[in-house]
Amino acid sequence: MRRWLALLSLIPAAAPAGAQLAEGSAAWAPNDIRVLRTEAERPGSTSSHFEVAPNGDARIAVELRDGGAHTSGTILLIGGRWMLTQGFAAKGGKEIEALDAAALNSQLVIVLLTAALPGGRPAPGAPQNVRFAEKAKPIRIATASTAAEYRAPWTVTGSVTVPEADAAASYQLSFTYSEEGAARTIDFAGSVGNDKSPLDLPDSMKLAGWKVTRLGTTPESPPTAAQPGAGGQHALPKAATLGELRQRQ
Repeated sequence: MRRWLALLSLIPAAAPAGAQLAEGSAAWAPNDIRVLRTEAERPGSTSSHFEVAPNGDARIAVELRDGGAHTSGTILLIGGRWMLTQGFAAKGGKEIEALDAAALNSQLVIVLLTAALPGGRPAPGAPQNVRFAEKAKPIRIATASTAAEYRAPWTVTGSVTVPEADAAASYQLSFTYSEEGAARTIDFAGSVGNDKSPLDLPDSMKLAGWKVTRLGTTPESPPTAAQPGAGGQHALPKAATLGELRQRQ
């Protein structure tokens, strides 16, 4: 459950559909979430792979495609205080945009799975068709820097498959909600599972090649980029490994 709390910590405000998530989180408490989000009315896609370690650290691989624009990279969240990024374009702000997209999409998928299958994963075997409709309660989810609301009435349909007992549950979901009086649909595909060999980010991991950012302590405090040895109020003392970084306050 601690691993799941690391993911939930990215979503400090979720209600009233978030109540469904809180009540059903024990049934859907993965440490490995893959999400591909597409919309027929909008070009592009958002793909993410969210892994949570036993100690609550996380690794998120994200790929955003929007028309001709393409953003991809990897994010590490360490100890609730540090964000490490690699592979993103030099333009600032893309890391937080990618983290928000991965967190919101992962949370929305879990909300939808919890609504459709409140008892958790189906039994191994053939795909299980799912359908759930909500007439009154919206879905509201948020990270420290952005929020999303999906208004009622909304429905989710699709299928969830567990091929064998220890395998991840794969899903295909179509989510339709109301926006300014019109119906909009988002399609999700991916998998949700509990890896027997979960993410391990050892203290010996080198920080060379990673951009290190101190996460803000409140939603109003934006992350502050700081490289080991850099000057300034939020500068980090020199840290060569992940273990040394974990010791910083």
